[in-house]
Amino acid sequence: MVLFGAEKVSHGSAPEAIQMIRQYFSHRGLNPDKHKVTDADDYGYWLTEGSAKIYIFVQESSQDAVLRITSPLVYLPEDKSKLEPLYRHLLDLNSSMTNCALATHQNLVLIVAQRPTRGLTQEELDNLVWHIAYVADMFDNQLAEQYSCQLYRE
Repeated sequence: MVLFGAEKVSHGSAPEAIQMIRQYFSHRGLNPDKHKVTDADDYGYWLTEGSAKIYIFVQESSQDAVLRITSPLVYLPEDKSKLEPLYRHLLDLNSSMTNCALATHQNLVLIVAQRPTRGLTQEELDNLVWHIAYVADMFDNQLAEQYSCQLYRE
């Protein structure tokens, strides 16, 4: 916790957000250069927390840059009769989630948090990454078992 406004606050630029991400990795004892996403259009990093793979992206936009933290959980079930109950369950879970949401992209279920980088602090970035990792680790196995889904693996 930083007192009296001494914590650095982002003015919304991608380089500021990238510096915060690099600092996050350094504080965790990880080399950020070894955790870059090589095929990302924008700035991207990855890490593993428990059974979850977490991706952190900074995307340029016409306004401020945007921070996007995501974690793929499971592949959609092959049994199509399980899709509607799964989607319903994801919507029900979303109604009680804070700072993130469950979503689908192509054939994956993932957890996502996104916000503009303007006003972002190091503490908020750290908390968002931790929160996504916690929620991802909590739901991946549960969804896989309940809906006969395959866990996400690269």
